[in-house]
Amino acid sequence: MPDIDLNLLRVFEALYELRSVTRAAERLGRTQSAVSHALGRLRQAVGDPLFVRHPDGLQPTALATDIAPAVREGLEQLRVALSPGSFDPATAMRRFRMTAGVYFSALLMPELIARIRTKAPTVSLAVGAPGSDLLASLDSGTTDLALGAFGKAPARLQRQVLFEEELVWIARAGSPVARDPDRLSSIPAAQRLSVVVGRPYPGHGGFTWENGLERLVLASGQIDEPKGIEPAGTVSVHDSLTAMATVAATDLIAVVPRRLALKGFAGCRIAILDVPPVSRVEMAMLWHSRLMGDHGLEWLRMEIQSCLD
Repeated sequence: MPDIDLNLLRVFEALYELRSVTRAAERLGRTQSAVSHALGRLRQAVGDPLFVRHPDGLQPTALATDIAPAVREGLEQLRVALSPGSFDPATAMRRFRMTAGVYFSALLMPELIARIRTKAPTVSLAVGAPGSDLLASLDSGTTDLALGAFGKAPARLQRQVLFEEELVWIARAGSPVARDPDRLSSIPAAQRLSVVVGRPYPGHGGFTWENGLERLVLASGQIDEPKGIEPAGTVSVHDSLTAMATVAATDLIAVVPRRLALKGFAGCRIAILDVPPVSRVEMAMLWHSRLMGDHGLEWLRMEIQSCLD
């Protein structure tokens, strides 16, 4: 392959991540015609179309998919190598890409975004929902930092525990069980709302994204019915915020993370039952080992920790 202008690789990176000439041009601060011209030069250099048009946006060819991780890693290494020894948030031009589900989005993001807008006005933050491709996105560099209940992680990733969360029972404030938690053991299964979301990543036992925290509820023994038989009248929802709002408006009880329950989102009138927690789980940050020494990412991690302390 002939020598290629690094600016062309930046265009490739943006197109691969965004799948749109328009959005790539916006990120790079160029015109759409300039991005299209750069793509044409890159196609000529590698002898491959790299991207083809599709109703859902540009789709990468097999070659583009094959080279994308190496291109992203090479550019990231150059950014780190050429960056100054310190990160000045007041003047930095940086875009951080994170994944966070409902739990961290509700608990952390409002304060973190407010901090960044005050301390680092030219820093951009893109927060996406985690999915089954999280490992691949951390490997390719399309995700800089992931937040979740990561019990285990591959050796190539760095893991930093933020805190230990407790899963607790909640009920509507003023309800009989809120006044007398000893009633909990006698409440029928149909009155126990389930939060059923999240899946472990295949092939990585214990490596789950944050909704794995809520998935632990399924193993909490909250419904004492024979396996495989769903009691009549049962209710399940997809996240803890919905569970809290539902509990506040009904006679149902549920298991949710304590920190969310203490926040009292959307004016939910709920009470945490005075019984032992159902379980505990470590909530953590994940990032790729190649980003060790990235002063900007170190700053972001410290801001996240400060928000949660």
